[in-house]
Amino acid sequence: MILVLISPRAAGLPFAEWLPEERGRMVAVCAAGAEPAEGFAEVIPVADYSDDAAVLRAARALARWHRPTAVLALAEVDVERAAVLRGDLGLPGLDTGTAAAYRDKILMKELARAAGLLVPSFAAVCTPADITGFMADHPGRVVVKPRSGSGSSGVYVLDSPTQADGLADDLAATPYEVEEFVDGAVHHVDAFRVAGHPVAAVASRYTGQGCLEHWTDAPFGSQSVDTADPLHARLVKETWRLVDALASPPTICVHAEFFVTGSGDIVLCEVAARIGGGPIPIMLRHILGIDPRHLWARVECGLPIDVDAVRRHVTTAPHAAFYGVPPRQGRVRRIPDAPPGVHDFTVNTHVGDHWSATRYSGRKSADFLAFWVLTDSDFTALGRRLVATANRVAAEFEWDRDETENAA
Repeated sequence: MILVLISPRAAGLPFAEWLPEERGRMVAVCAAGAEPAEGFAEVIPVADYSDDAAVLRAARALARWHRPTAVLALAEVDVERAAVLRGDLGLPGLDTGTAAAYRDKILMKELARAAGLLVPSFAAVCTPADITGFMADHPGRVVVKPRSGSGSSGVYVLDSPTQADGLADDLAATPYEVEEFVDGAVHHVDAFRVAGHPVAAVASRYTGQGCLEHWTDAPFGSQSVDTADPLHARLVKETWRLVDALASPPTICVHAEFFVTGSGDIVLCEVAARIGGGPIPIMLRHILGIDPRHLWARVECGLPIDVDAVRRHVTTAPHAAFYGVPPRQGRVRRIPDAPPGVHDFTVNTHVGDHWSATRYSGRKSADFLAFWVLTDSDFTALGRRLVATANRVAAEFEWDRDETENAA
Protein backbone atom coordinates (compact mmCIF):
# COMPACT_ATOMS: atom_id res chain seq x y z
CA MET A 1 0.00 0.00 0.00
CA ILE A 2 1.45 3.35 -1.13
CA LEU A 3 0.50 6.73 0.34
CA VAL A 4 0.88 9.44 -2.31
CA LEU A 5 0.88 13.19 -1.66
CA ILE A 6 -0.39 14.94 -4.79
CA SER A 7 0.20 18.69 -4.89
CA PRO A 8 -1.57 20.83 -7.51
CA ARG A 9 1.59 20.65 -9.63
CA ALA A 10 1.58 16.85 -9.46
CA ALA A 11 -2.08 16.60 -10.47
CA GLY A 12 -2.62 14.57 -13.60
CA LEU A 13 0.54 12.48 -13.31
CA PRO A 14 -0.12 8.83 -14.30
CA PHE A 15 0.63 7.16 -10.98
CA ALA A 16 -1.47 4.09 -11.87
CA GLU A 17 0.52 3.69 -15.09
CA TRP A 18 3.88 4.13 -13.35
CA LEU A 19 2.96 1.77 -10.48
CA PRO A 20 0.65 -0.79 -12.14
CA GLU A 21 1.24 -3.49 -9.51
CA GLU A 22 -0.16 -1.08 -6.91
CA ARG A 23 -3.29 -0.20 -8.91
CA GLY A 24 -6.23 -0.17 -6.53
CA ARG A 25 -3.89 -0.38 -3.56
CA MET A 26 -2.73 3.24 -3.46
CA VAL A 27 -4.24 6.00 -1.32
CA ALA A 28 -3.72 9.72 -1.76
CA VAL A 29 -4.05 13.13 -0.20
CA CYS A 30 -4.44 15.79 -2.87
CA ALA A 31 -5.48 19.35 -3.47
CA ALA A 32 -9.23 19.71 -3.87
CA GLY A 33 -10.08 19.53 -7.56
CA ALA A 34 -6.92 17.56 -8.36
CA GLU A 35 -8.23 14.09 -7.52
CA PRO A 36 -6.45 11.33 -9.49
CA ALA A 37 -8.60 9.64 -12.10
CA GLU A 38 -7.91 6.01 -11.31
CA GLY A 39 -5.84 3.45 -9.47
CA PHE A 40 -6.50 4.65 -5.91
CA ALA A 41 -8.44 2.84 -3.20
CA GLU A 42 -9.17 6.06 -1.34
CA VAL A 43 -8.47 9.74 -1.92
CA ILE A 44 -8.87 12.59 0.56
CA PRO A 45 -8.97 16.07 -1.01
CA VAL A 46 -7.77 19.04 1.06
CA ALA A 47 -9.34 22.43 0.42
CA ASP A 48 -6.19 24.39 1.25
CA TYR A 49 -3.19 22.32 0.18
CA SER A 50 -0.82 24.95 1.58
CA ASP A 51 -2.02 24.05 5.10
CA ASP A 52 0.58 21.60 6.46
CA ALA A 53 -1.61 20.58 9.39
CA ALA A 54 -4.59 19.79 7.15
CA VAL A 55 -2.50 17.69 4.74
CA LEU A 56 -0.84 15.76 7.57
CA ARG A 57 -4.16 15.21 9.32
CA ALA A 58 -5.66 13.69 6.16
CA ALA A 59 -2.55 11.58 5.50
CA ARG A 60 -2.51 10.22 9.06
CA ALA A 61 -6.17 9.29 8.76
CA LEU A 62 -5.38 7.27 5.63
CA ALA A 63 -2.37 5.69 7.30
CA ARG A 64 -4.44 4.47 10.26
CA TRP A 65 -6.79 2.60 7.95
CA HIS A 66 -4.43 1.40 5.21
CA ARG A 67 -0.97 0.95 6.82
CA PRO A 68 1.17 2.17 3.89
CA THR A 69 4.57 0.65 3.19
CA ALA A 70 5.92 3.75 1.40
CA VAL A 71 5.23 7.47 1.15
CA LEU A 72 5.61 9.05 -2.30
CA ALA A 73 5.88 12.82 -2.81
CA LEU A 74 7.17 14.53 -5.95
CA ALA A 75 6.65 18.22 -5.14
CA GLU A 76 8.74 20.63 -3.09
CA VAL A 77 5.80 21.52 -0.84
CA ASP A 78 5.52 17.86 0.19
CA VAL A 79 9.18 17.11 0.98
CA GLU A 80 8.99 17.82 4.71
CA ARG A 81 5.44 16.47 5.02
CA ALA A 82 6.51 13.13 3.57
CA ALA A 83 9.49 13.04 5.94
CA VAL A 84 7.19 13.58 8.93
CA LEU A 85 4.92 10.76 7.79
CA ARG A 86 7.85 8.39 7.28
CA GLY A 87 8.91 9.14 10.84
CA ASP A 88 5.39 8.47 12.12
CA LEU A 89 5.22 5.15 10.29
CA GLY A 90 8.82 4.01 10.67
CA LEU A 91 9.36 3.91 6.91
CA PRO A 92 12.64 4.38 5.00
CA GLY A 93 13.46 7.49 3.01
CA LEU A 94 14.31 11.11 3.65
CA ASP A 95 13.89 11.89 7.37
CA THR A 96 12.83 15.17 8.95
CA GLY A 97 16.35 16.36 9.77
CA THR A 98 17.65 15.90 6.24
CA ALA A 99 14.43 17.20 4.71
CA ALA A 100 14.88 20.41 6.72
CA ALA A 101 18.41 20.80 5.35
CA TYR A 102 17.10 20.55 1.80
CA ARG A 103 14.31 23.05 2.46
CA ASP A 104 15.92 25.68 4.74
CA LYS A 105 18.37 27.69 2.66
CA ILE A 106 20.24 28.91 5.74
CA LEU A 107 20.81 25.43 7.17
CA MET A 108 21.59 24.14 3.68
CA LYS A 109 24.37 26.68 3.14
CA GLU A 110 25.76 26.24 6.65
CA LEU A 111 26.18 22.51 6.07
CA ALA A 112 27.57 23.01 2.56
CA ARG A 113 30.09 25.60 3.74
CA ALA A 114 31.21 23.36 6.61
CA ALA A 115 31.92 20.62 4.03
CA GLY A 116 34.11 22.95 1.97
CA LEU A 117 31.69 23.91 -0.80
CA LEU A 118 31.66 27.50 -1.97
CA VAL A 119 28.55 29.44 -0.97
CA PRO A 120 27.69 33.15 -1.19
CA SER A 121 27.76 35.17 2.02
CA PHE A 122 24.28 34.92 3.56
CA ALA A 123 22.21 35.76 6.61
CA ALA A 124 18.73 35.27 8.00
CA VAL A 125 16.61 38.43 7.87
CA CYS A 126 13.42 39.47 9.65
CA THR A 127 13.25 43.22 8.95
CA PRO A 128 14.39 45.67 6.26
CA ALA A 129 17.06 46.84 8.70
CA ASP A 130 18.58 43.35 8.64
CA ILE A 131 18.92 43.63 4.87
CA THR A 132 20.44 47.11 4.94
CA GLY A 133 22.88 45.98 7.60
CA PHE A 134 23.93 43.02 5.45
CA MET A 135 24.35 45.29 2.43
CA ALA A 136 26.53 47.64 4.46
CA ASP A 137 28.87 44.74 5.20
CA HIS A 138 28.61 43.25 1.68
CA PRO A 139 28.48 46.09 -0.87
CA GLY A 140 26.79 45.33 -4.16
CA ARG A 141 23.65 43.57 -5.33
CA VAL A 142 21.94 41.05 -3.08
CA VAL A 143 19.22 38.44 -3.45
CA VAL A 144 16.43 38.23 -0.87
CA LYS A 145 14.36 35.05 -0.89
CA PRO A 146 12.14 32.88 1.32
CA ARG A 147 14.16 30.38 3.34
CA SER A 148 11.97 27.50 2.17
CA GLY A 149 10.55 28.86 -1.09
CA SER A 150 10.63 27.39 -4.59
CA GLY A 151 10.01 28.43 -8.17
CA SER A 152 11.52 31.90 -7.60
CA SER A 153 8.35 33.02 -5.82
CA GLY A 154 8.94 35.91 -3.46
CA VAL A 155 12.51 36.42 -4.69
CA TYR A 156 13.93 39.94 -5.02
CA VAL A 157 17.20 41.25 -6.41
CA LEU A 158 18.15 44.53 -4.72
CA ASP A 159 20.62 47.04 -6.11
CA SER A 160 20.26 49.58 -3.30
CA PRO A 161 19.56 49.39 0.47
CA THR A 162 16.66 51.80 -0.06
CA GLN A 163 14.75 49.03 -1.83
CA ALA A 164 14.62 46.96 1.37
CA ASP A 165 11.86 49.08 2.90
CA GLY A 166 9.40 47.77 0.32
CA LEU A 167 9.84 44.21 1.59
CA ALA A 168 8.59 44.77 5.14
CA ASP A 169 5.29 42.92 4.64
CA ASP A 170 6.95 39.90 3.02
CA LEU A 171 9.57 39.68 5.77
CA ALA A 172 6.88 39.79 8.45
CA ALA A 173 4.86 37.01 6.77
CA THR A 174 7.52 34.32 6.25
CA PRO A 175 11.17 33.60 7.12
CA TYR A 176 13.61 35.12 4.62
CA GLU A 177 17.32 35.11 3.90
CA VAL A 178 19.62 37.53 2.11
CA GLU A 179 22.72 36.57 0.19
CA GLU A 180 25.31 38.11 -2.06
CA PHE A 181 24.41 38.24 -5.74
CA VAL A 182 26.79 35.89 -7.55
CA ASP A 183 27.67 37.00 -11.06
CA GLY A 184 27.84 33.75 -12.96
CA ALA A 185 26.06 31.35 -15.29
CA VAL A 186 23.38 29.34 -13.50
CA HIS A 187 23.60 25.56 -13.90
CA HIS A 188 21.52 22.71 -12.52
CA VAL A 189 22.39 19.09 -11.84
CA ASP A 190 19.66 16.47 -11.61
CA ALA A 191 21.07 13.41 -9.87
CA PHE A 192 19.77 10.01 -8.74
CA ARG A 193 21.34 7.58 -6.28
CA VAL A 194 19.96 4.17 -5.29
CA ALA A 195 21.29 2.18 -2.33
CA GLY A 196 24.41 4.35 -2.26
CA HIS A 197 25.22 3.86 -5.95
CA PRO A 198 24.88 6.75 -8.43
CA VAL A 199 22.47 5.99 -11.28
CA ALA A 200 22.69 9.23 -13.25
CA ALA A 201 23.71 12.86 -12.85
CA VAL A 202 22.87 15.27 -15.66
CA ALA A 203 24.41 18.76 -15.63
CA SER A 204 22.67 21.53 -17.57
CA ARG A 205 22.98 25.27 -18.00
CA TYR A 206 20.08 27.68 -17.84
CA THR A 207 19.85 30.38 -20.46
CA GLY A 208 20.10 33.98 -19.27
CA GLN A 209 19.52 34.37 -15.52
CA GLY A 210 17.77 31.02 -15.28
CA CYS A 211 14.66 30.95 -13.12
CA LEU A 212 14.93 34.68 -12.40
CA GLU A 213 14.48 35.38 -16.11
CA HIS A 214 10.71 35.03 -15.87
CA TRP A 215 10.55 38.22 -13.77
CA THR A 216 11.50 40.12 -16.93
CA ASP A 217 8.87 38.31 -19.06
CA ALA A 218 11.74 36.83 -21.06
CA PRO A 219 11.56 33.24 -22.34
CA PHE A 220 14.23 30.97 -20.93
CA GLY A 221 15.32 27.37 -20.94
CA SER A 222 18.13 24.97 -20.22
CA GLN A 223 20.60 22.92 -22.23
CA SER A 224 22.53 19.88 -21.05
CA VAL A 225 26.25 20.50 -20.65
CA ASP A 226 28.44 18.66 -23.13
CA THR A 227 29.74 15.60 -21.28
CA ALA A 228 33.11 16.14 -23.01
CA ASP A 229 33.39 19.50 -21.24
CA PRO A 230 35.37 19.14 -17.97
CA LEU A 231 32.81 21.40 -16.33
CA HIS A 232 30.26 18.59 -16.50
CA ALA A 233 32.37 16.30 -14.32
CA ARG A 234 33.13 19.15 -11.90
CA LEU A 235 29.44 19.99 -11.46
CA VAL A 236 28.55 16.36 -10.87
CA LYS A 237 31.36 16.00 -8.31
CA GLU A 238 30.16 19.08 -6.42
CA THR A 239 26.62 17.71 -6.42
CA TRP A 240 27.62 14.44 -4.77
CA ARG A 241 29.77 16.36 -2.26
CA LEU A 242 26.70 18.44 -1.45
CA VAL A 243 24.48 15.37 -1.08
CA ASP A 244 26.94 13.94 1.44
CA ALA A 245 27.25 17.28 3.25
CA LEU A 246 23.50 17.25 3.88
CA ALA A 247 23.67 13.75 5.45
CA SER A 248 21.43 12.32 2.75
CA PRO A 249 20.14 8.75 2.77
CA PRO A 250 21.68 6.18 0.38
CA THR A 251 18.66 6.46 -1.93
CA ILE A 252 17.87 10.01 -3.01
CA CYS A 253 17.19 12.27 -5.97
CA VAL A 254 18.23 15.93 -6.03
CA HIS A 255 17.90 19.03 -8.15
CA ALA A 256 20.94 21.21 -7.38
CA GLU A 257 21.64 24.68 -8.75
CA PHE A 258 25.08 26.26 -8.94
CA PHE A 259 26.63 29.47 -10.23
CA VAL A 260 29.72 29.10 -12.39
CA THR A 261 31.69 32.34 -12.20
CA GLY A 262 33.88 33.88 -14.87
CA SER A 263 36.94 32.55 -13.05
CA GLY A 264 35.50 29.02 -13.08
CA ASP A 265 34.45 28.78 -9.43
CA ILE A 266 31.37 26.65 -8.71
CA VAL A 267 29.21 28.33 -6.05
CA LEU A 268 26.11 26.78 -4.54
CA CYS A 269 22.81 28.49 -5.26
CA GLU A 270 20.46 25.93 -3.64
CA VAL A 271 19.39 22.30 -3.77
CA ALA A 272 16.12 20.41 -3.43
CA ALA A 273 15.45 16.76 -2.59
CA ARG A 274 13.20 16.23 -5.57
CA ILE A 275 13.20 16.15 -9.35
CA GLY A 276 13.47 19.50 -11.13
CA GLY A 277 10.20 21.22 -11.97
CA GLY A 278 8.61 22.60 -15.10
CA PRO A 279 9.80 20.99 -18.36
CA ILE A 280 13.00 19.60 -16.79
CA PRO A 281 11.56 16.07 -16.32
CA ILE A 282 10.48 16.01 -19.95
CA MET A 283 13.93 17.11 -21.11
CA LEU A 284 15.56 14.52 -18.84
CA ARG A 285 13.37 11.76 -20.28
CA HIS A 286 15.29 12.04 -23.54
CA ILE A 287 18.58 11.57 -21.67
CA LEU A 288 17.54 8.93 -19.13
CA GLY A 289 15.25 6.94 -21.41
CA ILE A 290 12.48 7.18 -18.80
CA ASP A 291 10.52 10.00 -17.22
CA PRO A 292 12.52 10.73 -14.03
CA ARG A 293 9.28 11.00 -12.04
CA HIS A 294 8.40 7.47 -13.18
CA LEU A 295 11.90 6.30 -12.26
CA TRP A 296 11.77 7.91 -8.85
CA ALA A 297 8.22 6.77 -8.06
CA ARG A 298 9.28 3.16 -8.48
CA VAL A 299 12.52 3.61 -6.55
CA GLU A 300 10.80 5.44 -3.68
CA CYS A 301 8.12 2.76 -3.45
CA GLY A 302 10.62 -0.11 -3.45
CA LEU A 303 9.39 -1.50 -6.77
CA PRO A 304 11.71 -3.10 -9.35
CA ILE A 305 13.30 -0.82 -11.93
CA ASP A 306 16.20 -1.49 -14.30
CA VAL A 307 18.62 1.23 -13.18
CA ASP A 308 21.39 -0.31 -15.28
CA ALA A 309 19.30 0.39 -18.38
CA VAL A 310 19.13 4.03 -17.29
CA ARG A 311 22.90 4.13 -16.84
CA ARG A 312 23.42 2.67 -20.33
CA HIS A 313 20.96 5.07 -21.94
CA VAL A 314 22.72 8.09 -20.46
CA THR A 315 26.02 7.09 -22.10
CA THR A 316 24.51 7.09 -25.62
CA ALA A 317 21.75 9.69 -25.34
CA PRO A 318 21.80 12.88 -27.44
CA HIS A 319 22.19 16.32 -25.91
CA ALA A 320 18.86 17.80 -24.86
CA ALA A 321 17.40 21.21 -24.11
CA PHE A 322 14.08 22.83 -23.28
CA TYR A 323 12.75 26.33 -23.76
CA GLY A 324 9.62 28.01 -22.45
CA VAL A 325 7.62 31.22 -22.79
CA PRO A 326 6.37 32.68 -19.48
CA PRO A 327 3.15 34.67 -19.05
CA ARG A 328 2.79 38.41 -19.33
CA GLN A 329 0.25 40.62 -17.66
CA GLY A 330 -2.71 40.80 -20.01
CA ARG A 331 -4.78 38.55 -22.26
CA VAL A 332 -3.53 35.96 -24.75
CA ARG A 333 -4.56 36.92 -28.29
CA ARG A 334 -2.66 34.40 -30.42
CA ILE A 335 -0.92 31.09 -29.77
CA PRO A 336 1.98 29.86 -31.92
CA ASP A 337 2.21 26.53 -33.69
CA ALA A 338 4.98 24.06 -32.90
CA PRO A 339 8.22 24.83 -34.75
CA PRO A 340 9.49 21.99 -36.95
CA GLY A 341 11.84 19.47 -35.38
CA VAL A 342 10.87 19.96 -31.73
CA HIS A 343 9.64 17.37 -29.23
CA ASP A 344 6.87 17.61 -26.65
CA PHE A 345 5.54 21.00 -27.73
CA THR A 346 3.09 21.81 -24.93
CA VAL A 347 0.66 24.74 -24.67
CA ASN A 348 -0.72 25.59 -21.23
CA THR A 349 -2.99 28.45 -22.23
CA HIS A 350 -5.75 29.42 -24.65
CA VAL A 351 -6.85 32.46 -26.61
CA GLY A 352 -8.54 34.81 -24.17
CA ASP A 353 -6.62 33.51 -21.14
CA HIS A 354 -6.28 36.51 -18.82
CA TRP A 355 -3.28 37.01 -16.55
CA SER A 356 -4.59 39.69 -14.22
CA ALA A 357 -2.28 41.72 -12.00
CA THR A 358 -2.95 39.39 -9.06
CA ARG A 359 -2.48 36.18 -11.03
CA TYR A 360 0.61 37.53 -12.76
CA SER A 361 2.27 38.64 -9.51
CA GLY A 362 1.90 35.10 -8.12
CA ARG A 363 3.50 33.34 -11.09
CA LYS A 364 6.30 30.80 -10.60
CA SER A 365 9.32 30.25 -12.81
CA ALA A 366 7.79 27.01 -14.16
CA ASP A 367 4.54 28.68 -15.25
CA PHE A 368 5.25 28.46 -18.96
CA LEU A 369 2.46 29.18 -21.41
CA ALA A 370 4.29 27.03 -23.94
CA PHE A 371 7.42 24.90 -23.81
CA TRP A 372 9.22 22.38 -25.98
CA VAL A 373 12.23 20.09 -26.04
CA LEU A 374 15.02 19.69 -28.59
CA THR A 375 17.60 16.92 -28.94
CA ASP A 376 20.70 16.71 -31.11
CA SER A 377 23.88 14.64 -31.14
CA ASP A 378 25.73 17.84 -32.11
CA PHE A 379 26.03 20.09 -29.04
CA THR A 380 26.69 23.28 -31.02
CA ALA A 381 23.86 22.62 -33.46
CA LEU A 382 21.48 22.09 -30.54
CA GLY A 383 22.31 25.55 -29.20
CA ARG A 384 21.63 27.17 -32.56
CA ARG A 385 18.32 25.36 -32.94
CA LEU A 386 17.29 26.33 -29.42
CA VAL A 387 17.79 30.02 -30.16
CA ALA A 388 15.97 29.78 -33.49
CA THR A 389 12.91 28.04 -32.07
CA ALA A 390 12.83 30.42 -29.09
CA ASN A 391 12.78 33.45 -31.35
CA ARG A 392 10.07 31.96 -33.52
CA VAL A 393 7.70 30.94 -30.72
CA ALA A 394 8.14 34.17 -28.77
CA ALA A 395 7.46 36.25 -31.87
CA GLU A 396 4.27 34.34 -32.71
CA PHE A 397 2.70 34.79 -29.27
CA GLU A 398 0.44 37.86 -29.23
CA TRP A 399 -0.93 39.66 -26.18
CA ASP A 400 -3.41 42.39 -25.36
CA ARG A 401 -1.56 44.07 -22.53
CA ASP A 402 -3.48 45.42 -19.54
CA GLU A 403 -3.66 49.19 -19.52
CA THR A 404 -2.34 49.33 -15.95
CA GLU A 405 0.48 46.89 -15.30
CA ASN A 406 2.17 46.28 -11.99
CA ALA A 407 4.70 43.65 -12.98
CA ALA A 408 6.68 42.11 -10.16
